[in-house]
This record gives sequence, structure tokens and C-alpha cells, in this order.
Amino acid sequence: MKKILILVFIIICGVMSFQGKILQQFSGKGIINLELAKKDTGVEIIALWSDTLYGDQTLLNLAQKNTHLDFLFIFVYVLLIMTLSNAQMQREKASWLNELLRLNLFLAFLIGSLDVIENIRLLHSFYHPGDIAEFWRTDFIAWPKFVIAGWVILVYVFSIIKGYLNR
Repeated sequence: MKKILILVFIIICGVMSFQGKILQQFSGKGIINLELAKKDTGVEIIALWSDTLYGDQTLLNLAQKNTHLDFLFIFVYVLLIMTLSNAQMQREKASWLNELLRLNLFLAFLIGSLDVIENIRLLHSFYHPGDIAEFWRTDFIAWPKFVIAGWVILVYVFSIIKGYLNR
């Protein structure tokens, strides 16, 4: 199960990274820029994407596809965090670190939930390019999501390193 999740995770990361590089290359702004943008900047990014062609579509169409793919990515990374943290819990001897790994299970669900809400807000804004009244900010969701995700990764990596050093 772990190997399949890791493979699917890597494939989705590759596709989303490719899409992100196109957005960045043709507009100077990527999805993360939009996720962390304040209202005025976010409206400008979406308007720019709406007006910029890439092949037979606009960059906004590409951003929508990227956001739709992100729903699958969320499902995969939540499962991956839960699977890896649970597996590491079985090996971790320190009770305090075991509890932090257990907390990762809940935090993975929380991160995924925040990401779903963020994506819904992004998709709403995509359907109203250039309309500041209809732009729904996501920065207040994205920042906590990234901080919590960083914490989850830190706990997992610390437990792995600690396990190797104690051998």
C-alpha cells in the first residue's frame, strides 16, 4: 500500500509541478502565489491568467485543471501521511514522540480539510476573473495549512532520524 501511495504521490506531484511551471513561466505567478495572495493581488493574478493564452486554452483553464487534480492529490497525501505516521508509530519507542505521530493522523485530516476548502474558494474565484467582489481569499487558510504540514513532516522526519541514531 505504501509503495503504491508513494508512486501515485510522485506522479501527481510531477504533473502538478509541470502545470505550475507553465503558469510561472508564462505569467510569473504560480498557484502558491495565488493561494497566499491578498485580495487585490489575487484578482490581478486571475485576470492575468484569464487573458494569457497557452496553446488553445488560457492559463486560467490550466489553473482550474491543476486545482481539480489537487483534489486527488489531497486524498493521496492525507492517506500517505496517515499510513507513514502509523507505520512509524509501530517502531517508535519514545511515548512522547509516538503521541506526536498519533497526532499526525488527525493533523493529516485537518490539512486535507483545509486544502479542500481552499480549492473550493479558488475555483469560485476562477469563475469570476477580474471581479474583486467575487474573489475569495485563501491566504488565511493556506498559511495554517502549510505550517501544520511542516510540523507533520518535522515530527515524522525527526522520528525516522532518531530511530537510525539509536540503532
